Amino acid sequence: MDLGRHVWSLVFINMIIPYDFYYSDSNDNKNLDKVYHNGQMRIWDGKEVLTDLFAKYENTEIDADKKESLTNILSVILWGEYIAWNVASEMSAQFEQYGAKMAAVSQAHDEARHFYVIRDYLRRRLNYTPSAIFAPVLFVLEEVSKANSLAKKLLGMQLMVEPIAITIFRFIRKSNVDPILTELLEYFEKDEARHIALGVKYLPNLIKEMGMLELCLFLWWQIKLINAEIKGLKAIEEDLIVLGLSPLEVFNFAEAKQFQCLKEISREMKIDEKLWVPVMKIVQFRKKMAFYPHANHNLFKKIINSIFEIIQD
Repeated sequence: MDLGRHVWSLVFINMIIPYDFYYSDSNDNKNLDKVYHNGQMRIWDGKEVLTDLFAKYENTEIDADKKESLTNILSVILWGEYIAWNVASEMSAQFEQYGAKMAAVSQAHDEARHFYVIRDYLRRRLNYTPSAIFAPVLFVLEEVSKANSLAKKLLGMQLMVEPIAITIFRFIRKSNVDPILTELLEYFEKDEARHIALGVKYLPNLIKEMGMLELCLFLWWQIKLINAEIKGLKAIEEDLIVLGLSPLEVFNFAEAKQFQCLKEISREMKIDEKLWVPVMKIVQFRKKMAFYPHANHNLFKKIINSIFEIIQD
């Protein structure tokens, strides 16, 4: 027997085999385990669902004056799903807990299905030809895709991008611009809600490990993303209006979902929700600047006041 070869084989195996996975049964793993199994119980066949819906509504048409706007919005969703698919796949390799790995793999499967279903819909219903997407949307997707830490990927995708996606799905359904989408996007909404849960459950572990400087830079990166998201919504503002939707109402709904996620993270970490107050103040100011550009705003005063509120407590 080649002893040297045997020794090197054992060393190599110990480097790649996470034996602790076999014994791990922490509450974190159990919670994330549920995210995975909930996803498995709710898997749906995208091709089958889309084929059935096209057959069900074969005699319906989308209003001609709404097709271009719907295409613009769904093209943003299409490439968002593609990036989400890639990011979820990357995260599944980075997670150390098996429950989180399973949840991320489940998400990657969902995002892949979302991508091909939206792609097939755009091809068959709107005759879409790929073109450059809006710059602020591209900025957000690039920032999340190229993020240099697992914490940023989780925050950016699960808690910033996913709530926006759920919001757009909800409001397109509300517009009833196409009965196919009205039924189809309900499947998407349920999937995305599970994806948010992965971020809420796992991100607190990573935030707890951050030093003060790292946390400040992390929060500043979040503000940059939200600022770009506001610009992204402004870029499709006219398209939303064409579909009979209020851009401000869409943003308010998305903002509420994002901040609800942050509050849930605070509860998971057992810390005061006021950690997020400066972020919320800045976002609210940027929203007012975007949707009420002629109003009188005093950002400096709002930021300073919010910081003092935290210090005094």
